Amino acid sequence: MTWMEVVDSAVKIGLGALIAGVITFLLSSTQHRNELKKAKVEREFEMLKEVPEKVENFNSITLNYWAFATDWRRRLILDSSLPKSNGFLDAQNKLFDSFSELTKAESLLLLFGYSSAQIKLRDYGETVISFKKRIDSIDIPFDPNDTTNYRKSMIDKRSELFSLLNEIYKTI
Repeated sequence: MTWMEVVDSAVKIGLGALIAGVITFLLSSTQHRNELKKAKVEREFEMLKEVPEKVENFNSITLNYWAFATDWRRRLILDSSLPKSNGFLDAQNKLFDSFSELTKAESLLLLFGYSSAQIKLRDYGETVISFKKRIDSIDIPFDPNDTTNYRKSMIDKRSELFSLLNEIYKTI
């Protein structure tokens, strides 16, 4: 074997090893980037899953409050001195406390840059606040259709929010 053949073999082996090393490095760094991206998406998805849970908890409390409030206002027409029942007062306190969960859900949406969903969530919360103010205003005549319209509006706002969250989940 001549020195030329030895150098030729060494160059071929060296270049092969260099090419294999570069390819291994590129594949490894690509795989690492993909794993980081996958972990970020999983973390985002897990945190965003909290939003509908918090909204549903709030919705359940809101509808319970709606039922007590509507019943109280209907009976208040017949007896203007009728106090709020313990169940109604409890529902009212739970509603007040549940707004903190709604705020946390709103914060999560803002954290991930989903401002359009945050606006929908804010609209939903403001509809509930508007209903509560309407119920508390006993000097304004009560119309049972008002509460029905508020309930429909709350359900529609919630539905709009969930439709938007569905679109967000599809893009993650």
